[in-house]
Amino acid sequence: MDKGDDTVAWYRSLGEIIDGLESEQFLEHFIERFGRLVAFDLATIFVYRGRSRPLVVYDNFQLAGARRGIAAYVESSYVLNPFYQAYLKGIGPGVYRIRDLAPDAFFESEYYKSYRALPRASEEIGFITDGWPEGMEEALIVFALDDGEIAELGIYRDLAGGGFSDGELARIAAVEPALGAVFRKYWAAAGGAQASPPDSRVDDAFAGFGEEILSDRERQVMRMILHGHSSESICFNLGISLGTVKTHRKHAYAKLGISSQSELLSLFLQSLQAL
Repeated sequence: MDKGDDTVAWYRSLGEIIDGLESEQFLEHFIERFGRLVAFDLATIFVYRGRSRPLVVYDNFQLAGARRGIAAYVESSYVLNPFYQAYLKGIGPGVYRIRDLAPDAFFESEYYKSYRALPRASEEIGFITDGWPEGMEEALIVFALDDGEIAELGIYRDLAGGGFSDGELARIAAVEPALGAVFRKYWAAAGGAQASPPDSRVDDAFAGFGEEILSDRERQVMRMILHGHSSESICFNLGISLGTVKTHRKHAYAKLGISSQSELLSLFLQSLQAL
């Protein structure tokens, strides 16, 4: 099939997606037609709405372990996900590789271990949610919704098969505005989902962590360490020197009575569990 035939086939599929908007099986219909543009093995759709836990809108994970992975993600490990952190910072619609969103030293962080996330150097971002399918490359298609909400369509392909090419992601980016418009229509017609309460445990834990003994800057540095930023990344993001970062870390560790990142994690967990 040449490029012209491929384009015609895709527009036909887009028309079928639109025609199926009122179907009870719209999401399955949407994913199946979208798969004609770029092949993938698995797919998920989450909606993020502020500090609330993400809503699982769709997934085609079949194995029991993978189903548990979805539950573990929504329960806790989403707070570590680079996309969630990018969403809180205002990421816009588009197509992204998950590895391009991760902090520079994320896989070295011990923070993820308390959230049913397992270290895996072979994974793109250095860890994987307990139960989540392993060995997959992840690409994200992001749709803007109303009131600051965002839908994340995640597609996954076995890395052994080569992952997603730049050309494939460019093809998706070209049609993302149309896909986003269709999904917004669906979401509005479905009434969205009932508002869910903010999951403020992590924010509350960070807000109170060390507040009586650490300076504001020391607490800021501790938070970035827990999120997997290297000293170099911290100095870049905070606009301070590398030596100053190391000094803040040294002083904070001394005040907290610890000497390692794992001890820092343990203290943070204690404050989280107390909420």
